[in-house]
Amino acid sequence: MKKTLAAVAVLGAFAGSALAADVQLYGIVDTGFQYLNADADRSGFDSTNSFSMESGMQSGSRFGIKGTEDLGNGLTVGFILENQFSSDTGALKNEDSFFHREASLFLEGGFGKVAFGRMGSINGGVSSWGKYGVISAFGTSWGNYSAQAGNWAVGGGMWDNMIAYETPDFAGFKVFAQYGMGNQVDDGNDGLTGVENESSSDRYYAIGASYGNGPLNLYFAVDSINYATSGSQITHPERIDDSLTVTLGGNYDFEVVKIFAGAQYFDEIKLSKLNGAVNMSGMKFNVRGGGANAMKFANTVKGWSLGVSGSIPVAGGNVLVGAAYLDAEAADSIVNKQRAGDELTRWIVSAGYDYPLSKRTNVYGVVTYNQDSLEYTNGKKPDQDPTVFGVMVGLRHKF
Repeated sequence: MKKTLAAVAVLGAFAGSALAADVQLYGIVDTGFQYLNADADRSGFDSTNSFSMESGMQSGSRFGIKGTEDLGNGLTVGFILENQFSSDTGALKNEDSFFHREASLFLEGGFGKVAFGRMGSINGGVSSWGKYGVISAFGTSWGNYSAQAGNWAVGGGMWDNMIAYETPDFAGFKVFAQYGMGNQVDDGNDGLTGVENESSSDRYYAIGASYGNGPLNLYFAVDSINYATSGSQITHPERIDDSLTVTLGGNYDFEVVKIFAGAQYFDEIKLSKLNGAVNMSGMKFNVRGGGANAMKFANTVKGWSLGVSGSIPVAGGNVLVGAAYLDAEAADSIVNKQRAGDELTRWIVSAGYDYPLSKRTNVYGVVTYNQDSLEYTNGKKPDQDPTVFGVMVGLRHKF
C-alpha cells in the first residue's frame, strides 16, 4: 500500500511539474467480455464453459509517463515509466513492481539509442522494444489461444536490469541488441532467489534487425535465455541447457489487404512459455509430481512454428484473419526416457473485427479455436487433443 501511495504521489508531482522537459501522461483502458469453452479430452475432466469480464484483451490496460529533454549537440535523454493494471478490478498487474511494463532511461543521438532498466525483449509484444507486431496482424493480443499469441515461444518476456541498443536507420535497416543482467528465479516455495549477473539468476541475450521500405516491413531476431545453474532450487545443473529462438517474418501492405507471415525455431523452451490449451488452468497437463492429475508431459521442448495472418479494410474497420501451426517435441535436455519422446502439435485459427469510433476509441470482436495434440512416449497414458474455443468482445480507449 505504501508503494502504491508513493507512486501516486510521484505521478502527481510529474503532472504538476511537466514544464521544462517534454513530459506526457498516457495510457490505455481496455475492458471486455470473454467466453471460453475448454475440453481437456481426458477421462475424468468434463468440458468447461466460462463467461467473464476481462481487462486488456486487445491491449494491456496501462498508464505511464514518458518524457524527453534536448541536451544539445544532437543528444536527447528520455525515460519511460509504464504500469499495467486490470480495468475490471482496478488491481495492479504486479504489486511488487509498480512500473511493471517498463521502467527505462535512454540516451539517443547520432550513434543510435541506448537504454537501461526494465524492458521487454525485442522478441515479444510488451514494452517499447517489442517487435512481434511486425509478423502478426494479431500481435500478442486476444489471449493465449489466438493466432498468433498462442503460437510463438515468447522466450524473452520482461527483464530487469536490461541494457538495450538500437542503431541509427541505415536506408531502412536497423539492428537491435539486448542483454538482461538477470531475473530472479522461482525457489520452489513461492519465492524468488538469485544474484544479478551471476549463475544463480536467469540472464537474457538478443540480437535482431528490421527493415522498412514503404509497404514492406521485415524482422529477424535470435535470442537466448542463459538459465540459472546454481542455487538451492537447482538439483541437476548438468541437465540445464540455454534456450534458443530464431524468429523471422514481416508484412506487406497491398492496400486492399495487409499480409503478415512469420516463422520460428525454438529449442530448450519451457512448455509453460508456449501458451495454448496445454497450459490452460484446470487442464493440468503441465502438472509435475504424482497423483491422478499429473500427466508428466515433457516440460522443456524444441520445435518450430509458422503463422500467416491478414488485416483487411472493411466498412470503416479492419477484418482480422489468421492461422498458425506449431510442431514440438521433448528437448534434448529431457533425459527421462518416460518423457524424452513426447510430442506436441498445435493448430490455431482466428478471425475478428476492429472498428474505430474515434481516433482514440475502438470496439473489437474476435473468435478463436485452438487444438493441441499430445503424444506420450511411454504409451501408458492415452494421447490427448485438448481444445479451447473463445469469443472476445470489448471496448478500448487510448489517452
